[in-house]
Amino acid sequence: MLAFLKGLFTDKKVLLWLGIFAIPVVIAISAVIITYIHFSPELPSLSQLEQINPKLVTNIYDMNGKIAHEYYVERREWTPFDSIPIDAIHAVMATEDRAFFNHWGMNVWAIPSAIMESISSGKKLRGASTLTQQLTKLLFLTPERSISRKIKEAMTAIRIEQTYTKEEILEFYMNEVYLSGGNYGFQAAGRFYFGHSLDSLSIPEYAVLAGMLQRPEAYRPDRHPKASLERRNTVLYAMYDAGYISKEDYHKYVETPITLNQKAEESGSGLYFYEEIRKYMEKKYGENSLYADGVSIYSTIDPEIQAFADSVARVQVEKVRRRVKYRATRRLFLTKKYGMPEDSVVAHFDSIYADFKKNYLANDTNPDLTKRRFPDSIRYHHPEIAAILIENETGAIRAMVGGSDFNNSRWNRAVQSLRQPGSSFKPIVYATAMDNGASPCDSVNDQPVTIPDPDDKNPNKVWRPGNFEHDFEGMMTLRRALYRSKNLPAILTGMKYGLNNVVNYARKFGIVRAPLMAVPSLALGSVGATLMEMTSAYTVFPNGGNRIEPYMIESIVDRNGETIEKNSKVEHEVLRPASAYIMVDMLKDVNIRGTAARVWASGFNHPSGGKTGTTNDYTDCWYIGFTKQYTMGVWVGSDSPGTLGAGHTGTEDALPMWMAVMKELHKNLPRKPFPVPSGVVSRGICNHTGKIAGEFCSEKTYCLYTAGYAPEETCDGNHFEVKTKSADDATLFSNKGASESKSSSNGPKKARKMF
Repeated sequence: MLAFLKGLFTDKKVLLWLGIFAIPVVIAISAVIITYIHFSPELPSLSQLEQINPKLVTNIYDMNGKIAHEYYVERREWTPFDSIPIDAIHAVMATEDRAFFNHWGMNVWAIPSAIMESISSGKKLRGASTLTQQLTKLLFLTPERSISRKIKEAMTAIRIEQTYTKEEILEFYMNEVYLSGGNYGFQAAGRFYFGHSLDSLSIPEYAVLAGMLQRPEAYRPDRHPKASLERRNTVLYAMYDAGYISKEDYHKYVETPITLNQKAEESGSGLYFYEEIRKYMEKKYGENSLYADGVSIYSTIDPEIQAFADSVARVQVEKVRRRVKYRATRRLFLTKKYGMPEDSVVAHFDSIYADFKKNYLANDTNPDLTKRRFPDSIRYHHPEIAAILIENETGAIRAMVGGSDFNNSRWNRAVQSLRQPGSSFKPIVYATAMDNGASPCDSVNDQPVTIPDPDDKNPNKVWRPGNFEHDFEGMMTLRRALYRSKNLPAILTGMKYGLNNVVNYARKFGIVRAPLMAVPSLALGSVGATLMEMTSAYTVFPNGGNRIEPYMIESIVDRNGETIEKNSKVEHEVLRPASAYIMVDMLKDVNIRGTAARVWASGFNHPSGGKTGTTNDYTDCWYIGFTKQYTMGVWVGSDSPGTLGAGHTGTEDALPMWMAVMKELHKNLPRKPFPVPSGVVSRGICNHTGKIAGEFCSEKTYCLYTAGYAPEETCDGNHFEVKTKSADDATLFSNKGASESKSSSNGPKKARKMF
């Protein structure tokens, strides 16, 4: 044998042939080495391969646990390999890579044949890629078809196979592939096209998705149903040919029609709500967390009542706008200027007023506002609307309306606008009094007062506040003063119990955004507050004296299922329970016979309370009210700000939305009363003496007190001496004040003018 080999290697012809055959091998090996050296710097590093972090969808869930809104760059819901149905995997492998579990990242026979086909035909290089190579293109490479890209694709595929298991590669692939419509991965596409999660789809539906891999847009079932059906049947045949389904199943499946998810049109409801969540997430966790990390945000939104509130807001603000447009048309003489009937001007008001501003208002620029031809008081100020709905027990915000059209203006008037609350601030004044020993039956004189201006050093400069109706009713109870929304009694009550004290209570109620000055006008709401602050403040009353911090997010969960944030109930003690109940009892009268008497008259019979508010010159219109279950605030006004005109009050403009939404919200809820806490004392009081009514007192009023502040002396029936004294010296309760707690029939005759 040794002799044979020795002879072989001494034979010159044999050596020549060995040299000839060795040259291609050496050239091939050299080519591989050179190719590797050339392309290696352009390939993903090992650290990149080990840290693949795809961009995922951030889902916002509603209070029922259903997806209500999404934020994403790529709509993708990551699904672990163990949760991917085997039939979905078979549909992919049957058409894309049947030998997936047997190769090491590339099909060495497919690439040369593809290259030869490209050279002979002169066409672009076709696919012929394994799933691993396709994944390489998805993650790291461009979709161009060239020999150099194919080489890099193959080299990277080998690296991926060395880094990950086959199962991990399949998991990446099934979650990374683009399936049109902004959908990445089979889970997102399954929900988008069929309305179900991946594990609930049928084999024909898996075949539809797998068929889209080749040409996602061309085989979209919602846009190209015929092409999608033909491609699906091709995939089904491939599954049969690969042995994944039986012949009988194949014939059954190809006869199955494609049934798509019927997508509801985007209603656009809750957009202000979701925008607040977006701002919160970006501020606290960063933009990448919101758009790429795939966190799940479980919110407090009630989708049904939110959609209803949005629709009511649009209808109500259009009614207000129509009235304001008629007023501006008349005050600015637009019918005469444009030679059109009034109804026609209003119908085309936006374009006409735009022309009016250009040709008239643009030249009306006298720095002395009082000398302008068209003063601000008669110009058109575009009304807007906002609303907040809070669940009292939890503090959860169930609905938020920040304006009439999010796409037109993203300014959220519910949380960003600081406006004067007007008379809706008065309950804070009376709550201060009740928490410091006052009773709803205490008397106050509704008469003209002169108050030195605290902001002016001139002692002769004074403030003479008036009532909305420009009248004075004399002695009345605090209860009547509140439900009639009298200004003078509110000012006197605030001064009696200390304006600094009122400021301190307002802070505890949550009015913290703007400075609060301890001046008499504070009692009339001459402060800056947001609708969110005011609505949250009113939850103190139905919550027995505690204010619960309002919130929009129950919890935030990362892509791995770990909770990274969870809301916990935060309560602030503001009033004693007895004081809060007495305020509830007073505010109920507002809805029965006061400025919001329409609530009771409309048939809304759930126990409720609230307060209207209208600021100077009819600029801001408020109504904030509550039941035992919910508190809701509504604001209507102009962003300018500017007057809406006479008649635009909290009663007229804000209250209707509150009634509509609360009726809808409570239609299936039980009527819940406000329980009387310990510390509330009820006494029958003699109307003449203010003492506890005795056996000889025929005229009496039942009054509420906090324990320790109720009268202790009993009337002996000697009323004659009291009657001879002056009313302001001895009478605690006028007949007008005494009658206010007997019947709701004593309501005002002109409720539309009250605020």
